[in-house]
Amino acid sequence: MKNWLRATVWMLVPLAALAHDTWLVPTNFQVGKGGTVLVKLATSEAFPTSEAAAAPERIARFTLRTKSGTRPVEGYRAEGTFLVADVTPQEEGHAVVVVETKPRAFELEPKIFNEYLRDEELKPIMEARKAKGQSDSPGRERYRKIAKTILCVGDVKDRSYRKPDGLWLEIVPQNSPCQLRVGDRLTVQVRFEGRPLSGVAVAAGYEGVTGHHYPQWVRTLKNGKVAFPLDRPGLWFVRTLHMVPAKDDPEADWQSAFSTLTFEVKP
Repeated sequence: MKNWLRATVWMLVPLAALAHDTWLVPTNFQVGKGGTVLVKLATSEAFPTSEAAAAPERIARFTLRTKSGTRPVEGYRAEGTFLVADVTPQEEGHAVVVVETKPRAFELEPKIFNEYLRDEELKPIMEARKAKGQSDSPGRERYRKIAKTILCVGDVKDRSYRKPDGLWLEIVPQNSPCQLRVGDRLTVQVRFEGRPLSGVAVAAGYEGVTGHHYPQWVRTLKNGKVAFPLDRPGLWFVRTLHMVPAKDDPEADWQSAFSTLTFEVKP
């Protein structure tokens, strides 16, 4: 495990919670109209396991979007090491489930924060800190976690999966996650504050990937898009992290979000 993962955060949040990715993992990606599927929010370094359940009060948004609109998912609760919810799409098509946590601030000593920035390939932030003479100053950041998955309900023919959900940072698939098989490619677009985000590092991986050792890691094009070849069946994820200067925040100099998309690849 990288050195910065062993450190202790000085303020407000354990570093382990920051370092971990967060994913939505349904018990089944295929569901019939009106059927119920258990969707689990997992947080850990090993996809798709979870080390600890997110507290329900940490959730800012838990929603289900179908062709007819978006509605809140209710009744989410901690079960073991997962936060779980029963999700029941009422119409056929792509059903998009989104969870977003409330922003939380933390502080890291300079060396550890700089290692964190290097490991996440956040070179612009490192350069900005250097230009401001802050390389030897503690890193103060406010972060949030954003997770998305897409259920395949009945006869899937719509293109609603391509519709953004209005998230601060989000990954939007450009081809249907419900049709993916080994040998295909999934193209995604990363959007920040409603616009395509170019030059951000995006990673993809599959079940068993551990410790931020992503098998695929590339940067988005000017249109915010990037494509990943899918070479094995099973659970997959795409993830990204974006950081910008904080505005009028007495507890943080930077604000960021970790965003993930999970899907299934068939043989």
